[in-house]
Amino acid sequence: MKFENKLIRLAFFTAFAVSVYVLDTLIPKPLPFMRLGLANIVVLLLLLANDLSSAIVVTFAKTIIGGFFSGALISPTTILSLSGGAFAILVMYLAMKSIIPFSIIGISICGAVIHNITQIVLVRFILIKSTTIFYLTPLLIILGIATGIITGYLTYLIQERFMQDGNELIIKEFKGNV
Repeated sequence: MKFENKLIRLAFFTAFAVSVYVLDTLIPKPLPFMRLGLANIVVLLLLLANDLSSAIVVTFAKTIIGGFFSGALISPTTILSLSGGAFAILVMYLAMKSIIPFSIIGISICGAVIHNITQIVLVRFILIKSTTIFYLTPLLIILGIATGIITGYLTYLIQERFMQDGNELIIKEFKGNV
C-alpha cells in the first residue's frame, strides 16, 4: 500500500492504531491496570520510518479517540496514557538514534518500561499520596519487558511483511536486528 499524501497516510495509521487500541481494551487482563499496548506497533512502525511527528500525532490521537470509544476518555487513565506515551516516544526515538545498535525489540522494551515507570510516578503524585505504590515498580518493569518483547516482535514481523511487499513505509537502512 503506497501513500501519496502524508495526511492520508497519517489518517490511515491513526485509524489503524485507534482500532487496535479499542481491541486491546477488550482482551482479558490478568491485572486491572495491564494492557498489552498493541496499538504501539503503529507508533514503532512510524518511528522506524523516521516519521517522529506522525508517531507523536498517532500516539495522542489513539489515546484520546481510543479513550472516547472505550469509555475511558474522562478518567485519570487518559492522562497517564498520554504522559506515558509521550515519554515512551522520546525514549524510543533516543534509543533509535543512539550509538548503541538497539533492535526493534530493544526499542520496544525501552518504550514499554518507560511508559510504565512514567505512569507509576504520575499515579504517586496525582492519585496515591503514599510511596508504597512504588512496590509495584519491579512488577511493572517485568510487565514492560514482556509487553515490549511482544510488541517489538510483532512490529518486526509487520515491518518484514511491508518490505517483502515492496512498501516504502519502513526504511530498509534501519541498523537494528531482531
